[in-house]
Amino acid sequence: MKNILQYLWMIFLFTMLIGLLIWAIWYIEDTKTKISVFSIVAIILAAFTSVLTVSINNKKAKERGYELLVTKEKQKVFEHFYNAFFEGLSQSKKKGASPISKKSIEEMMNFKRGLMNWGSDRLIKKFIEYEDKMVQNRETFSLLKDGDEFFKEIRREMGYEVSSNVNLISIILTAEARQELMGKK
Repeated sequence: MKNILQYLWMIFLFTMLIGLLIWAIWYIEDTKTKISVFSIVAIILAAFTSVLTVSINNKKAKERGYELLVTKEKQKVFEHFYNAFFEGLSQSKKKGASPISKKSIEEMMNFKRGLMNWGSDRLIKKFIEYEDKMVQNRETFSLLKDGDEFFKEIRREMGYEVSSNVNLISIILTAEARQELMGKK
């Protein structure tokens, strides 16, 4: 409703200004009066332009604020995934410990819950593909490669550019494991 009123006001204002210009050009004989009417039209246009500029800037500021809020919420959701991932990683290094801890399961459930609200369709699809691949018994190299692809997808979701030259999963690997990984490529 507010937008309709703004559009109606703009149409009215432009019609009035065009009417003033037509009146000044064809119906006013006195040059001083014509100049006065043109000055009034110029002042009204300048004021209108200022108001319109402020209005557009306020709208953009609100949009940026909304985008920032969404980004912060996404960061919270993705933090649950990282917590679950690194908890699982640390559990896998402990001898005799279950590879999946209760904390890891809780974090993954929190991630899935948040993903339903804050994840794009593309990210949800990529997560389902990643989870399906994780369930299948595959070799470590394939799991690392799939993990790297999903980490890159999370970064895309956050608005970062993702280079194919960077292997994000290599951050958590030891130097020896990175060398071995590079040898398999």
